[in-house]
Amino acid sequence: MKGKVYLVGAGPGANDLISLRALNILGKCDTVVYDRLASEDFYKDLNCEKIDVGKKVGHHSVKQNEINEIIVQKALEGKTVVRLKGGDPFIFGRGGEEVIALQEHNIPYEVIPGITSAISVPELAGIPPTHRKISQDLHIVTGHTAEEENVNYKALAQEKGTLVFLMGVGNIEKIANRLMEFGKDENTPVAFIENGSTPKERITKTILKNAYTTVVEENVKPPAIIVMGEVVSLDFRGTIHNKSVAVAGTNSFRNRLKTALEKKCYVTNEVCKLDVSAYENSTIKNVLANISAYEWVVLTSRNGVEIFMENMKKYSIDMRSLYNLKFAVIGKGTYDRLADYGIYADYTPEKYTAEELGKGLSTIAKGRILILRAEKGSPELTNNLIDYDDVPIYDIKCSYCTQATEDYIVFGSSSGVESYTSSNAIEDKTKIIAIGNITANKLKEKGYCNIYIAKEYSVNGILKELEIIENAENEKIKGK
Repeated sequence: MKGKVYLVGAGPGANDLISLRALNILGKCDTVVYDRLASEDFYKDLNCEKIDVGKKVGHHSVKQNEINEIIVQKALEGKTVVRLKGGDPFIFGRGGEEVIALQEHNIPYEVIPGITSAISVPELAGIPPTHRKISQDLHIVTGHTAEEENVNYKALAQEKGTLVFLMGVGNIEKIANRLMEFGKDENTPVAFIENGSTPKERITKTILKNAYTTVVEENVKPPAIIVMGEVVSLDFRGTIHNKSVAVAGTNSFRNRLKTALEKKCYVTNEVCKLDVSAYENSTIKNVLANISAYEWVVLTSRNGVEIFMENMKKYSIDMRSLYNLKFAVIGKGTYDRLADYGIYADYTPEKYTAEELGKGLSTIAKGRILILRAEKGSPELTNNLIDYDDVPIYDIKCSYCTQATEDYIVFGSSSGVESYTSSNAIEDKTKIIAIGNITANKLKEKGYCNIYIAKEYSVNGILKELEIIENAENEKIKGK
């Protein structure tokens, strides 16, 4: 029995600009055939066969006729296939060729439209494709074709409306020269929008006669939309302009921060992923089995709280054994996470540092202290302590790191700083926000000085710091 093929438009790039119908089908498919313009978030966690057909500019890993063969073959095997394409399948997405291949084999198919980048990307960049009294028409053109006769430059040069070129960065010199050759005003505003709708979006504006030199000098790279016309002079972005925030931290930290930032109209991007690996060993089991022998339990992070509670359950330790213990934590985030389990910390230092926690405990602790934390915890915690057991219950390692190009970069820990700076630099334009002095000091060790420090060790503390920075910038603008 033949399967069915869904040609699905994945939208312009943002992982929340895809239809509910598309997500529903993705969740049910046996095979997904995707290219680089579809966000990885749509398929990375799917429990199905995944086939990467690439289609990166200059590096077409799979030719179109081979892609056709793949989706046909998978459907003939009786599978439900999703052909996931950036933008919309039929706006220069070669969806028509795939439909013809399916028709030739009498394979059932369905098209699920996507938001085309030709309209959405300029809009998100604050450029309306049309606007009353400025642009009454819109032309969407492929800039990728090598055949001169396929594009009527003479007709396009006479148009007073908006021209949008898809996949045209590599041919911009020819495009600009041909338009000016046929009379297009050399001062026509032009915008290049790279990685539209994503945290890596970059907008570069120029005029037609300088289009090619701008691409070279500004190193404009695909995927990019080219917009030409008077509408480029407009700026209809929101008040925050969808500013972007790069995050270096664990999945838990990133997800909490992402949820909070999106409510404030920021876009986030994970540039340094830290994986938390819980330890399982006899030492941990033994100290938990005898936990009532301690007076204090010290937890220094949300991760520590969660792993501690997981271990209590894993090793069948009765929660009633905690009834006579006192708990000490660093920071509001750790305090709140412990409170989620019904335990309210007895001590939190006014300054959220390991050193201050250690100093405070040294003056109030009478009995033995159990410290449960990461493998590479700060030695400053134990400098002033005498009777304690310091037991690592987890480790943090970097599994992914890439260069940040966002407006801000947030570091949740010193390990994030160490991991990111070992292979990447922080650009001058990117503002640095660190949680706490330990993280900030690690950044200073790496040569970075202009650091904003979140006073509260929590997502809310980061939001407050962002608000302070934004307000200060707005005041500067008003003063000019």
